[in-house]
Amino acid sequence: MAARFFHNIDRQIQSFSTFQWSCVLFIVSFSLAVSFSFAVFPLMGEATSGLDPDGYGYAGKILYETGLFPSISKAPLYPAFIASISWLFGGYRIWVIQLGQCLLFSLTIRVLYAIFRLTLSANIAKYAGLFCAVYPMSIWYIPRLWTETFLSLMIALFTLSLIITLQKPSIKNLILCGILFALAALSKGIAIIFLPLTILVLAIRFRSKSLLPILLFTFTGMALIAPWTWRNWRMTGRFVPIHANGGYNFYLGNGFTKHWLESPFSYADLKTRTEIDMEAVRASTGFDPGNPLSVDDALMQAALDEIMQKPILLVQKLFVQTLTLWYLAASLSKSLLTGCMQIPIVLLALPGLVRALRQRSWALCLIFPIIGIMGAAVLIFSFGRLSVTIIPYLIGIMVYGLTTAANTA
Repeated sequence: MAARFFHNIDRQIQSFSTFQWSCVLFIVSFSLAVSFSFAVFPLMGEATSGLDPDGYGYAGKILYETGLFPSISKAPLYPAFIASISWLFGGYRIWVIQLGQCLLFSLTIRVLYAIFRLTLSANIAKYAGLFCAVYPMSIWYIPRLWTETFLSLMIALFTLSLIITLQKPSIKNLILCGILFALAALSKGIAIIFLPLTILVLAIRFRSKSLLPILLFTFTGMALIAPWTWRNWRMTGRFVPIHANGGYNFYLGNGFTKHWLESPFSYADLKTRTEIDMEAVRASTGFDPGNPLSVDDALMQAALDEIMQKPILLVQKLFVQTLTLWYLAASLSKSLLTGCMQIPIVLLALPGLVRALRQRSWALCLIFPIIGIMGAAVLIFSFGRLSVTIIPYLIGIMVYGLTTAANTA
């Protein structure tokens, strides 16, 4: 009876065309995002206290009101998105930005579905897309003025362009891939890691027969990033490709590792403990806390000195942050919630990864954004919020493994 029921459900789902299922995913994801943002989120304390802790909303507001973006600590595209939304609707209004982010989420689901269709089977892609559309942790971040919802779309677009380029190489696709890489990097500096990784992937794909694909991708991406790097140079006299804060975040990663056993489930407690350490660094070096570059220099040097004096710290850091990437949130309750939602997906994705390796499936392309973001994060600084940008690809691998195993059973 149960088998017949699920067979009928599967038959109904597979009866949808690609366009029809894209519409279903868009409607489902947008409805859930709007419901959470405007019905559930306002009832939470964070709706007022934790709406814009990183200052992205404030930066976007200043950009909208003055046309200026004085920050050297933030990438420009997410504040530009906030300013653009404000301009379109004639004022800086939080609910309008939140509605725009609901739309971003739905567009991301649509792009992920396209990625899954290119890397998994058409049938598996429908289930993977639906899982991503209803996945609670992605929806959790939508109403907050944090960059992850915007960054998720940029990474998805870049990943889609790279897969298309690998499957159908052309000058047009390589240039598009370079453009979307630049947009991802200008959304958050951590995405700059995709430059060397993509060069490596292109070199493997084309087996060094020609440097043209690598040159086209690299030149396009760097040409779009260069004006922003030049702006940073004019502001600071320093080479800052996207934004500062690298030293600050690298020291945070060290601090969270050193104090992890004291408070393993609370981002807030770990940050407080690490900031006490930062005060000690400031007292000994005299860096200006109001100057991001001065802070970065002092904290990066202090972090590197710690690792040089105690090399095992780097090993501990890689281990701890590989864990914290999937669960660490503001408090014990939120960390447990995040961990319960994400760690099972990580574990269930492992059989799918093994199956993809054995079959040399295009599903292996889904590993690319995971390696990039996770690899950079665990070395610098990682916590649960950043994983929202890459968990959809683990969902795709998980569904691929589960459905393929079920079909062969």
